[in-house]
Amino acid sequence: MKRSTVLAVLAVLVVTLVIGLAGIFFPASPKETLKVVITGKEWLNTEFGRDRLELKGKNTLVVFWNASDINSLKTVKKLNEWKAQYGGLLQIAGIHCPEFEFEKEKKNIVRLVEELKIKWPVLLDNDGALKKIFKNTELPALYLINSSGKTVYTHKGDGDYEISEAEFQAAVKVMEPNATLPKLKKPEIAGVCFIITPDLYTGSIKGLPANKGGFIAEKLHDYKFNAEIPPDAFALKGKFKALKEYVESETPGSGLFLNFAATEVNIVADSVLNGDTMLEVLLDNKPVKPESRGRNLDGNNQVRLKYPGMYQLLKNTAKAEKGILSVKLVKGKCRLYAFRFYGCSE
Repeated sequence: MKRSTVLAVLAVLVVTLVIGLAGIFFPASPKETLKVVITGKEWLNTEFGRDRLELKGKNTLVVFWNASDINSLKTVKKLNEWKAQYGGLLQIAGIHCPEFEFEKEKKNIVRLVEELKIKWPVLLDNDGALKKIFKNTELPALYLINSSGKTVYTHKGDGDYEISEAEFQAAVKVMEPNATLPKLKKPEIAGVCFIITPDLYTGSIKGLPANKGGFIAEKLHDYKFNAEIPPDAFALKGKFKALKEYVESETPGSGLFLNFAATEVNIVADSVLNGDTMLEVLLDNKPVKPESRGRNLDGNNQVRLKYPGMYQLLKNTAKAEKGILSVKLVKGKCRLYAFRFYGCSE
């Protein structure tokens, strides 16, 4: 065999080897599955008996959200504004992802959808099937699916709305080049954001009180606590029963004490007695000032639990509040699930 022939064969072998290794280290991305329909058993805001939403031929924003998540509710508010602006040019599909068991009950989400004035279809993804299909791990999350069924844009978390709207308008222009669209607004000057307390859970699975020994799970226990509460932590005082998702009490005066920092504090709670439960909320053992009072806190620094959901206790639009927030049972029987915080001025 001639030397030139040998070199040619070796060159072919080297190229083949390089291509093979490239395929190992840089595998081709799998072809995206086109999404032409969203199916599910429980839909809100659709015709009775309907079990699917067609995506083909429309530009659709699919939003994964949760009823007791602050950022989800802010995103829902923005989507309501867009739906009012764009009308038939924008199809929205809301995928509600429950975290707590009460969020799997249809009546609780129906009430919130009505309260938020959501007019677009909402699928109750109680088994997480849609989350798996989209491989979604964050809430809220936006997926823009164009008229061909291809996902052309995604966004995780709230904010960056001007970017999401621009991406949507670009998709509309591909489908309808002559469409008249609202002028994109310049990005608003963002408020100051502070270092805040992360979300805290009060049930025995995800929560951990500062009390010595932690929870006494599944049993009614009289909790004692006389030490300082560490930052970003809570302690129980009085009689509570710690269950997987929440702590429960029917003893007036029993309370939860929270060392926090945030511009907004919400509690996820429920009344076992159908609206006849009252909580007293104090900040550093004093009434909450009017300028920092949350929308669910009345002039007597009390909040009535009417249904399972999120209640706003404190909100300061200018700065972060810090201190010990106490939540005490005045009457009735309560279940306390979690605290949700926000940290930016508005």
